[in-house]
Amino acid sequence: MAHLPKDARNDRDIFRLAPTLDATAIQTITQRLEFRRTDERYVQMSEAYFERLPLDVAERILAVGCGTGIEARALKRRTGTGAEIVGVDHSPALIEAAERLTREEGLAERVRYQVGDAHHLPFPEASFDIVLLHTLLSHVDDPLQALREARRVARPGGTVVVFDGDYASLTWGYPDPALAREIEERFLQAIVANPRVMRDMPRFMGATGLEIVSWTGELYADVGSSGFWLNAVESLGSALARSGLLPPGVVEEWQRYQAQAAQDGTFFGAANFYTYLMRRPQ
Repeated sequence: MAHLPKDARNDRDIFRLAPTLDATAIQTITQRLEFRRTDERYVQMSEAYFERLPLDVAERILAVGCGTGIEARALKRRTGTGAEIVGVDHSPALIEAAERLTREEGLAERVRYQVGDAHHLPFPEASFDIVLLHTLLSHVDDPLQALREARRVARPGGTVVVFDGDYASLTWGYPDPALAREIEERFLQAIVANPRVMRDMPRFMGATGLEIVSWTGELYADVGSSGFWLNAVESLGSALARSGLLPPGVVEEWQRYQAQAAQDGTFFGAANFYTYLMRRPQ
């Protein structure tokens, strides 16, 4: 099979472009985000770092890039009426969804959301005990600036936590290795602006004035059957098909193959995830 020419652009990340997208694309994002909260292994990764946060003494928590409010809602369940939780996202449509879902789940007390830019947060310095960046840095224009802002709004001694995928490691099984690599590269162009950002975190520390307290890494792999990575193929694959980065027929063939592989017990999909727990020095 002939392979497709390279496209150097990497500015099509649908999460980055969310404020400008139509309702169909917003629905794609919403469905993927909300699917993640139903996936047991993904939830376990989130809960693992929640356990290490100083939630018992936190009075104010900020979720930057909150999307549909999944992490804000999860933290609300843990903190009860103790801490105020604020979610900020650059997409008015996602903020609206977060507000609606939080109300529907009876979690709205002391939880609020607002539109804002992660690069220029609309809060005074030292406003929060915990600042959470959950699957955000892989999508922003300037990860270093977003980290600087997270440090700025964290109080001295406060916690900044980053959880994200090392999406440069994202891969699926496919019988044509060269075309598989091509599809994966174009997939990343469509959904991830900064696929290697978690590898940059150690060198970002000096530039941000944050100190690493601890870090963890975990491989999330689906082998044989699949839920998590097949859902990515189905939901985010549609964004790839609409992006123009590949002919829709190529994407559809790849999606059909992955769906059949999951049925046949021959599926493979994997990527690494990392958590960095950091502190703003006193």
